[in-house]
Amino acid sequence: MEARSNYEKMLAESEYMPDQKLAEMAYECSKSLVKINSLPPRDPERQATLKRLLKHLGEHVTIKGNFNCDYGRHISIGDGTIINYNVTILDTNHVTIGNNVFIAPGVVISAATHPLNAERRVTRHFQSHPVIIKDCAWIGANATILTGVTIGRNAVIAAGSVVSRDVPDNCLVGGIPAGVIKMIPENEEKNGNDFVFHDDYGL
Repeated sequence: MEARSNYEKMLAESEYMPDQKLAEMAYECSKSLVKINSLPPRDPERQATLKRLLKHLGEHVTIKGNFNCDYGRHISIGDGTIINYNVTILDTNHVTIGNNVFIAPGVVISAATHPLNAERRVTRHFQSHPVIIKDCAWIGANATILTGVTIGRNAVIAAGSVVSRDVPDNCLVGGIPAGVIKMIPENEEKNGNDFVFHDDYGL
């Protein structure tokens, strides 16, 4: 059997090491980010560059300035989602963001992690796990979503939280590490993921 590439190992959640292919992918992403971050939201050229960079970009999505990511090609963003200023997504694995998600300024979403063993860490062994943020979640300012976490539908992450484990649907979590503060009653008449708000102003 042919040995797996480091890229294949990365997406398979196995330990991998950076190599020329990964470096080239990161370089191409960085070039796209320079263009994206030099243009205002909703600029047609900016939107076209985002569509080429990301795995999927839904309709009526706003991504504000100083957006950063590792590769871009592993990020999927659903319809009606808003990503505010200074958001970083370390997409060394798949990062899937649903419809109508609000991501506040300064949020970090990291699929990446390192070995606890110092020798393996300093010799550049890496690992990564997918991150999922389901429809209508709200991630508060300067929150950090760590590798392998799933954020439930309609969940709210309090500002400054560090989320290291899965978050259920319809709840408010906060703290370091984040824990459930309370459940949020679900709107029985209409769930937010059943429609997309057409934000014509990029707000």
